[in-house]
Amino acid sequence: MKCMIRKLIITALTASLCACGSFFDKDNTLPPTPLAHFQPEVTPHALWDRSTGWGSGDDFYTYVPAIADNTIYTASKNGYVTATNKTTGKTVWRVNTHTPISAGPAATHQFVIIGTRAGDVLALQTMNGITAWKAHVPSEILAAPVVNQNIALIKTIDGKLSALSVYDGHLLWQYQQTEPTLILRGASAPVISNSSVVMGFANGNLVKLSLHNGNLIWSQPIAVPDGIFAIQRMIDIDATPVVFGNRIYAVTYQGQIAALEPSSGRIIWTHGLSSYTGMAIDGAHVYVTDAKGDVWAFNKNNGTLAWKQPQLEARVLSGPALLGNYLVVGDAEGYLHWLNTNDGRFAARTRVALSGIYAAPVVDNNTIYVVTQEGQLAAYTL
Repeated sequence: MKCMIRKLIITALTASLCACGSFFDKDNTLPPTPLAHFQPEVTPHALWDRSTGWGSGDDFYTYVPAIADNTIYTASKNGYVTATNKTTGKTVWRVNTHTPISAGPAATHQFVIIGTRAGDVLALQTMNGITAWKAHVPSEILAAPVVNQNIALIKTIDGKLSALSVYDGHLLWQYQQTEPTLILRGASAPVISNSSVVMGFANGNLVKLSLHNGNLIWSQPIAVPDGIFAIQRMIDIDATPVVFGNRIYAVTYQGQIAALEPSSGRIIWTHGLSSYTGMAIDGAHVYVTDAKGDVWAFNKNNGTLAWKQPQLEARVLSGPALLGNYLVVGDAEGYLHWLNTNDGRFAARTRVALSGIYAAPVVDNNTIYVVTQEGQLAAYTL
């Protein structure tokens, strides 16, 4: 966990970083909070675990697994894509795309979509991993692609969102916002909601677009830059927004979490917060892991704080996932922490591997799937 900020920040202005050399040379990283002792109230049951490749290694890409039908798909930075039977854990196929993967996968019943550092988009056939088509977008892809039956949405690091035909990769439309020169090395994924797209940008803006043609419906700043130095003014939306019921939820780095009205983008409530990981929502609360490692639960309707769990600070948490009455987060030492959603108390803990868990776990049919930094894929249930 050596100075995570070094891994997260990128810039096009090398001179600017050099001018701040004393900041980056000094390692102010806090040691991880010691694991708290508690009486477990549930016992997670390991169903299976498999190695699926090299994972993200030291690049800290967050390859969240994708599920389609009875298969779970994972990607590795060295170019491998693996299809695994989600019930048995057996490998269905594994292919080498011979290109460094930086984002994905996304999956439908027909295609698996990945993005690369070079700006290439590859669609693999789900039945065998054979490349069906390849397209190119303007720059490096860090956000996970998002697909439905007709469109693949690709967000690139230059702030451009490209809509491609899922059948052959040809460009349907593009939308772009101007991004700051200094941003976190990560990006939120677009969200398809009915006939629209909700997308967050590194400039702190959340937008809603027409899925049909990319026309802007509304744009709303979630946070406003504040501070003298560029690093203080970073307000990236790196956590993927969530559309739930009649609300949209978004959170920024060094800014705030907000609930918005979907048709107009009007902000309903906010709370000061800094997060680049992710959110999870149930019928009562919106849950978020922040940049310090605290876990928060807010009333999803009015934003009042329900509870806060501070005993995971500096453990570099993943985004959260919900399994039944429990909120599950991973950390940089390979642990999964299970918190009771009523009050945030620890309910269980299990260690998946010795390598970190940076991608949010994925829940499907009462099973939670987690992939580690080194590409270990595991399935658990309660």
